[in-house]
Amino acid sequence: MSATATQSGGYNSRGQSRNYAPDGMDFVDCSNFKKNRWKYVGETQPEPESDITDVDTQNATIIRHGDIIDLDKRKKFKLLSEYNTGLRNRKWTNQGYTTDLLNRHLIWALIGQLGLNPRYQQEAVGLFLNLNLGKFGVNAGIVAYCTCAVVVHGSKENERKCHPSVKDMDPEFERIAECEGYREKDLISIYNKIAQATEK
Repeated sequence: MSATATQSGGYNSRGQSRNYAPDGMDFVDCSNFKKNRWKYVGETQPEPESDITDVDTQNATIIRHGDIIDLDKRKKFKLLSEYNTGLRNRKWTNQGYTTDLLNRHLIWALIGQLGLNPRYQQEAVGLFLNLNLGKFGVNAGIVAYCTCAVVVHGSKENERKCHPSVKDMDPEFERIAECEGYREKDLISIYNKIAQATEK
């Protein structure tokens, strides 16, 4: 065989096929590779979809930037903490996550001040976070207050008077309503809207 025939015919000088693989080696079909030999064109696993607003907030790292005395370092570590938790990505801030975090802090702070028991706590948090707060047209604090009142008032074993129009209201509910300056007519209106939403 001539050298030309060997190159074009796909055989070596011994007459063996170039596709011959020694014992113990698998045959690799190179037709699925492009000119760039590192890029494989065959079947590949799909890349996992990632949504920048869907962050993993179950991280185990906590950066305690409030304990740092040096203000420049504190600012730096606060920024790192925001990156770590998903609140910020360079100049981009995750407004949905920030709002959700503020709402969670708000309802839990109010629950702590009202002294709700664990069953009421979970029910109030679940109800409040599922409400569309934009439809109420008022501050989220008054909606959280009325949510707690609806949960406590609607319970069968309730002994606390927390309905906005009741006389001799529970002292904790009355103290918070007075401190925040909530008007009775606003409380009644929002209370009724939340009560109707829970009945649906």
